Amino acid sequence: MRAELTKTNQEMKVKLQERLSFSDHTKFRELLTSIDREKPTHCVFDMSELISIDSAGLGMLMIAHQQSEKSGWKLSLQAPKGHVKQLLELSRFDKIIPIT
Repeated sequence: MRAELTKTNQEMKVKLQERLSFSDHTKFRELLTSIDREKPTHCVFDMSELISIDSAGLGMLMIAHQQSEKSGWKLSLQAPKGHVKQLLELSRFDKIIPIT
């Protein structure tokens, strides 16, 4: 996983690239710590360049959702494509995290 963070006012944007899998767990936790440190009101995970996600990656998105609720920021997912979009739809993630 590669991730690029940008902040505009109180919104964070995280562009996720390549794959999100079990091996990214530690790096993903560090990413969530970085987001919390910035104290955004909203965080968007741009998934337009994420080409693959596994069940552990889906679990990490749930961890991000839980962290957002705990820390008081909103989380949304943006522009998933292909395999990633299919898994999010099958898992009914749109019922938990807004997807645009």
